[in-house]
Amino acid sequence: MLGFCIAVFAVVFSVPLGSVHADSDIDKDGVDDSVDKCPNLQEDYLGALDGCPSEYVPWYDEDGDGIEDGVDQCPDQKERYNQFQDEDGCPDTVPGAGEFGLPDSDQDGIVDLIDLCPTQAENYNGIEDSDGCPDDYIISNDLDQDGIPDAIDECPSLDEVYNRYMDSDGCPDELQDPRMIDTDDDGVPDIFDFCVNERETMNNYRDADGCPDFTNGGVFMDKDADGVADRYDICPNESETINHYADYDGCPDSLPDIRGPPGDADGDQIPDGVDECPLKPERYNQHQDADGCPDIPPYKSVLDVDRDGVVDSQDECINAPETYNYFEDTDGCPDFVGEEFVIPDSDNDTIDDLNDHCPTQAEIFNNVYDHDGCPDSVNTPDRDHDGLPDSIDACPLLRETYNHIQDDDGCPEEDLGLGFLDFDDDRVSDLDDKCPTQPETHNGYLDADGCPDSLLADGDADGIPDTIDQCPTTAEVWNQFFDSDGCPDAPGEPDTDFDGIIDSMDECPTERERFNSYQDEDGCPDFEPFIIDYDTDFDGIPNSIDDCPLVPENYNGYQDEDGCTDTRLDGSTVPDSDGDGIIDYADLCPTRAETFNGVLDFDGCPDHYNVTRDRDFDGVIDDIDQCPLVAEVYNRYQDADGCPDVIHESLVVDSDNDGIDDRDDLCPLQPEIYNGFEDTDGCPDTDERLPDADGDGVPDVLDLCPSHNEVWNRYLDLDGCPDEVPNIAHPNDTDDDGLPDNIDMCPTEKEVWNKYEDADGCPDIVPEQSRYKHDLDLDGILNSEDSCPLEAEDYDGVEDADGCPDP
Repeated sequence: MLGFCIAVFAVVFSVPLGSVHADSDIDKDGVDDSVDKCPNLQEDYLGALDGCPSEYVPWYDEDGDGIEDGVDQCPDQKERYNQFQDEDGCPDTVPGAGEFGLPDSDQDGIVDLIDLCPTQAENYNGIEDSDGCPDDYIISNDLDQDGIPDAIDECPSLDEVYNRYMDSDGCPDELQDPRMIDTDDDGVPDIFDFCVNERETMNNYRDADGCPDFTNGGVFMDKDADGVADRYDICPNESETINHYADYDGCPDSLPDIRGPPGDADGDQIPDGVDECPLKPERYNQHQDADGCPDIPPYKSVLDVDRDGVVDSQDECINAPETYNYFEDTDGCPDFVGEEFVIPDSDNDTIDDLNDHCPTQAEIFNNVYDHDGCPDSVNTPDRDHDGLPDSIDACPLLRETYNHIQDDDGCPEEDLGLGFLDFDDDRVSDLDDKCPTQPETHNGYLDADGCPDSLLADGDADGIPDTIDQCPTTAEVWNQFFDSDGCPDAPGEPDTDFDGIIDSMDECPTERERFNSYQDEDGCPDFEPFIIDYDTDFDGIPNSIDDCPLVPENYNGYQDEDGCTDTRLDGSTVPDSDGDGIIDYADLCPTRAETFNGVLDFDGCPDHYNVTRDRDFDGVIDDIDQCPLVAEVYNRYQDADGCPDVIHESLVVDSDNDGIDDRDDLCPLQPEIYNGFEDTDGCPDTDERLPDADGDGVPDVLDLCPSHNEVWNRYLDLDGCPDEVPNIAHPNDTDDDGLPDNIDMCPTEKEVWNKYEDADGCPDIVPEQSRYKHDLDLDGILNSEDSCPLEAEDYDGVEDADGCPDP
């Protein structure tokens, strides 16, 4: 019966020799290049038959020729890159050119040093073409379909077990074979191991001798001596458990439990009926996750031995760096141009392409970066001064390194050297990349984790937050053309002013956007207008939106935003005897209406201005000065608050210095009067709701001299009177009560500010009958806060705030 099955198997699955090792199978692993996902890496026949090794560790390269040992047919001899079989890793010579290199007696391209038949030329027919012998097998059968023809298969009816041990004999050999004793279990058989009792440290340095070697510089350290160099070891202090499960990560992993529910033996949630590897769980790494096999993504080689920015797979001179002189700069060779060669100047701006940062855009010679070859303007932002405008600079605050690695993106890239694995090409090593199959967005937010994070909402997932994305539902096309606007632009769309906003969307196509966080998307150099609004009744609602600018809002939870003293619709009211909008409970003078003149307007008493107390001598009296000890800077910007505000300088002309640039100023030679009425037009308007008899810009309600114009000399400009600046900068104030000695009736005694004759400078006492106040014991503490409302506080320094006479 067994013989019958073998016969049937041979008939059904026999394949001609040409389909096994044909010219279209570069790595000669039995998988045709048309379906081989790793045409330069040999299949190890573990897991899915996709042409790739299942668990390949790509950083071992003993001879340092840029071809990893797993695909290097001569792992201890460097490849001779002569464009002849450069991918096999052997020092071949071109047929017929042996005399110019190593001896090649039979002129078959395989030097005598490694040619098993140095006097017989290899016939290159897909059968052991690297041994140098003229193989010629007629039999085309491969009964066990293991990729080894029956003519050379020692076990033609049994599949070869591709475990890197005698894989060419066609038999399912076991590593425990007596011929392959490995005492120290380092993967190097004792017959080849110079240190049979010491494990090899796989650090790319003499890895084939079986000894724990270290380089002279100690670069490839292996602290846990598990054979995985520390720089690749995810667990550098814990030894790898060599159990054929994730042996490359350097961690003591344990085999996963492959016991699953009925119909899913490996428990990977893929039914056995469609699972190509029913006994091996799927790895779920976004690479062939539907086949049920633990595949890993094929790594793309980024080796660059000479570090000239041209990867070895495209570099014709891998050991000699490119000269970059605009002459064949893509071949990777140090070419030199002859004297007759003229360096091109593509944009005809007299700056040759070799030194032109913008070789296709002519320089604008305006004394702004005239040497870089780019059409810069005075307003062209380039904050890091690397010659790339911020509009096309991916790293506008970091200077470009110009090391032939992505020199046009504006970011300081580093030469990552050999052995750098980066499947998604986001320049984050796969060993550190939390999302190795998804490129990092590089938007300043967690850029080191390798994942396409977004600090803000990003509806189209193009890495540009929706807040600055002009096309939030359509992804950006990253073609180095307006990549920062978030729209899929085409290079043909013009941008006349080079501000990064194309003309079709730019309201000012010939003027660059200022990018000052104010209307930055319109393309115009806007300025946010300075708006100063009065609040005459001091109720916190500016006059411009206050329906009752002379009467304060009573804030009773009913229409509190209109600025008027409203009454609830339900008719319920709180007593307000004097009708000043301050309820009796909080009114210190419930039978006398508040004057609402900016002096203690919330106490309910008819207070008066103390027009002489001005401690910082800036013309703004202390009662309304928000900075009473720091003088106002009179620059027509918030001059009424008494604080030294600063206007940010700009390049916009403002002839009347009122904070509104001439382009928007209807009266460019007359300064705006900021009185809460049409303050943005730039003209000295007045509000009919706030009469101003003398037309000096100070409403009559605040004007102490309503029939005389204010003299705007930055001294008491808000009182409406034609004041003169005093000659003395700091009048004497002996008692430091804020009243100068020349008007202080008690210059050596401080005024007691109790709203009773506060302007005389003397420590007066308020007569009991002078005001009606909720303070029955007249100790200065309101009944609502007085623990002893009928007993006066004795102010003996003990609990003086409780209102009780302490014993």
